[in-house]
Amino acid sequence: MSPGKSLSKLILSDDLREYLEKIPDLDLNLLLESYERPIPEGLRVNTLKSSEDFVVERLEEKGFKLRKIPWAKHGYIAEGGDLGKTIEHMLGLIYLQGPVSMAPVEALDPKPGETVLDLCAAPGSKSTQIAQRLKGEGVVVANDISYERVKALSSNLQRFGVLNSIITLADGRRYHRFARELFDKVLIDAPCSSLGIISKNWGIARNWSAKIPERLSKMQQRLILSGFDCLKPGGILVYSTCTLTVEENELVVNYLLENREDAVIEPLELPGLKFRRGVVEYMGLRFRDDLEKTARIMPYDNWAEGFYIAKIAKRR
Repeated sequence: MSPGKSLSKLILSDDLREYLEKIPDLDLNLLLESYERPIPEGLRVNTLKSSEDFVVERLEEKGFKLRKIPWAKHGYIAEGGDLGKTIEHMLGLIYLQGPVSMAPVEALDPKPGETVLDLCAAPGSKSTQIAQRLKGEGVVVANDISYERVKALSSNLQRFGVLNSIITLADGRRYHRFARELFDKVLIDAPCSSLGIISKNWGIARNWSAKIPERLSKMQQRLILSGFDCLKPGGILVYSTCTLTVEENELVVNYLLENREDAVIEPLELPGLKFRRGVVEYMGLRFRDDLEKTARIMPYDNWAEGFYIAKIAKRR
């Protein structure tokens, strides 16, 4: 028996196994193999505090082997020790983040001077990445619904040296009520069922049921409508999850397209990142053809996290 098949009996709920077999263009054996492998340790060098060359040289002198991530500016995969215990991490010279987790902000492409909303921001990996791209010009508004998670968000923004940020504590589903058409760009890295990062927590697979994505999808639909309504005309929204379910990904983006006539899916440019087209037919449902422009990233595509990314423009 192969390691993948042995693992599947140990950790997959019956609901999850049955569900995964229905997802188009998914290799279950490769997926199970990816769940056995740890996600590579990724880091971003914080150019708000120091030069990239300086920090890379310091880490290499300490014995770390660094490999550049092609799709992420200032991003590296690291081997050779525990980065979380380094002085560079404690001082905020680096931020520890999964390699594919960096891709949504790269797709958003924040530019200096822009006003950017991170609607589901805690603990702050993507807010700090946005701030780094802004280079101290413009503002990032980092929002979360949880008071406990906002404390971690605040700590990470401070440690990273972000000065041009505002933290808000609000329900993202209602954010448009007081922030309609205020933002140049919006990121929604939505709470999800996390099937793309099971190698971090096998309990996700043991306890998974079909009711989970159904429940989350309704919340995500409200988030994406609210985030889109916060965009200025001509603005860009990126919707992402670290899961593989169609209900939490294509179905949510299709819901936005059906309810907002000025929403247009844009093609993604993420050099070096392997991904496949978004699903347009699923279980008797037919979605908009434009959903093929979205990115469905299996954990075994890059032997890292599984993700879904959609880039959406608001027509002027």
